Amino acid sequence: MTQKVASVRRQRGFTLIELLVVIAIIAVLIALLLPAVQQAREAARRTQCKNNMKQLGLAAMNYESTHKRFPTSGKGVDLGQVVQYMFPQSFFTMILPYTDQAPLYAQLNLSLHYSNAANNATQTKITAFLCPSNANTVPDTQGYGYTDYMPVAFVDIDPVTGIRNQLVAPNLNATVDSLFGLYGNPIAAATDGTSTTVAIFESAGRIGNDPGKYVQANYLGGANGWNSGQLPGNKTQPDRWADSDSGAGVSGPPNAVVGGQIINQNKIPLGGPASCPWTTNNCGPNNEPFSTHIGGAHALMGDGTVRFVSENTDWHVIRAICGRNDATVVGDF
Repeated sequence: MTQKVASVRRQRGFTLIELLVVIAIIAVLIALLLPAVQQAREAARRTQCKNNMKQLGLAAMNYESTHKRFPTSGKGVDLGQVVQYMFPQSFFTMILPYTDQAPLYAQLNLSLHYSNAANNATQTKITAFLCPSNANTVPDTQGYGYTDYMPVAFVDIDPVTGIRNQLVAPNLNATVDSLFGLYGNPIAAATDGTSTTVAIFESAGRIGNDPGKYVQANYLGGANGWNSGQLPGNKTQPDRWADSDSGAGVSGPPNAVVGGQIINQNKIPLGGPASCPWTTNNCGPNNEPFSTHIGGAHALMGDGTVRFVSENTDWHVIRAICGRNDATVVGDF
């Protein structure tokens, strides 16, 4: 009898080398795809940031339609008195009823400083006031809501040197009023044209809990008791939406050189170089146009459009588009 021997078929598995090759291929694919995913996410965040500024523009327009003048920038220069003031309320506080925040606005006592306990509604985080691309600012230690946008209060870049020339005689021609101004200008005051006048710049990445330059007693009317509820000598906090120091003049950095950069200046390294750290007024995002986007920052124009302004834009152009009535002709930018 013939005996049949069953053949045994051996199953072959992955070798260690093959497994490592597969892992390496997957790692390479992930490395190739990750930047694309990050870019797509940033593109979405950047679009949302732009849309937020559009909403701010619509709110400012509706405010102007109701009150026949724009809201205050929060602070500014009274050129008649040749002095700078802080307005009692911020731009963002004044537009709350026009940004679907009427109930929050109704909770505020505008005769008191925003830091008064009666105004704890100013600790509300309002998404429309924040640029989602900004991941640098840490939460406020006292819980106040932040803003990543900066209403332009004035521009004091010297028309000859391109370096800041502060509001002191005989340099008064260096300071030009903004679209909103200190008291809120009527739209007719934008004699340069609203389409070429910046109302709001991005100023994202401001260092949280960093005191501003100004003591809050500098507020317009503060000497008459308006600043009730403040600690004596307490300084402003420019990154809070309820603080009127959230508006700012465009001046350029204190370490500026002739022909130097205005937008996104001193961006590298994070926190600024030793010559101009972001904790210093006008350095980086500290009261200046700044964004975490690559290549520039968004600007809301007076006609409600939002433009991305390159960080390489010449200072002559920056000065011209920040002023409402300097009679400078602005070309493409």
